[in-house]
Amino acid sequence: MKKSKRGNPPNLENGVDFISNMPDPILQLILQGLPNTEEVVRTSVLSTRWRYLWTSIPYFPSLNLDCDRVVKPQKKFKRNKFKKFVSWALANETVDLDSFRLRCDSYYTMSNVINWIRAAITRKVKSLDLKFYPGPGYMVFPDCLVTCDSLEVLRLSLHRSNLRLPSSQKFVALRVIELNNLWCLYLDAIAQFVRMSPLLEELTLIDCLVNPLIISSPKLKTLIIRNCKQIVNLDDDVSFGVKVSCPELMLFEYIGPICPLNFENLDSLKKAVILPDAMTRQKISSNLRGIRKWLAAISHVESLSLNFFVIRVNT
Repeated sequence: MKKSKRGNPPNLENGVDFISNMPDPILQLILQGLPNTEEVVRTSVLSTRWRYLWTSIPYFPSLNLDCDRVVKPQKKFKRNKFKKFVSWALANETVDLDSFRLRCDSYYTMSNVINWIRAAITRKVKSLDLKFYPGPGYMVFPDCLVTCDSLEVLRLSLHRSNLRLPSSQKFVALRVIELNNLWCLYLDAIAQFVRMSPLLEELTLIDCLVNPLIISSPKLKTLIIRNCKQIVNLDDDVSFGVKVSCPELMLFEYIGPICPLNFENLDSLKKAVILPDAMTRQKISSNLRGIRKWLAAISHVESLSLNFFVIRVNT
């Protein structure tokens, strides 16, 4: 029997492997291709050549940090070590930050998260994607985020927390908002977000608790609502749960519990997706007049997707 041949040893020259001997710009391109910040930083243990290489990348303006990726089974999560790492990763103020994504759930206090937000703003962050638990009660939305003149994209996942927004300020450059697990039982936070964002082009609401939902925006082009709960009427005289009035809207998507819909000024709408879930079939059948009305309001669209629970009512 022939013995299997072992792979050739790495190409070494003066004790340095071939890859590590490449010029810095080539190595920086390699690091930019890694999927997240933790993977990039792990290369620092390869050798002294790699230790601080990632911090000098001129075109690595993104940070993607997730506690769940560093938590190991049956081992205690080193919160303080990860906190120092996040602060260190944000400390390079010489490079602007295109995007900052952080997943820290309930591991850190609101003050920790605010400090990281301020550090990202100092680096002129354009896209901010945060998932954390602010704690019981209301989360007071940081003023520094509203006044940030570089922020264009904001994604928040707040673990069923309420949000209190400043009353008189407006976002300077914000174009995209995505809100996950936000509760708006007593505050009209969604409508306030829209009013504060004169340049808003895309709004996505996922698993939010809203009461009621009114979207009126002159520049909004995309509106996506998925699995939002308890959308109710404003009063006894006006029957709607979701009211949309956006003259430049091109895409509307609604997936979740059925509710009365009211559409106005949707002349630019190209595509509509309306997919109520199976649990609300009885409620649909009791509102035929309302369904005919909103279908007529979007009859000009190029693409219309409805599921069985809407189509059956009209047959």
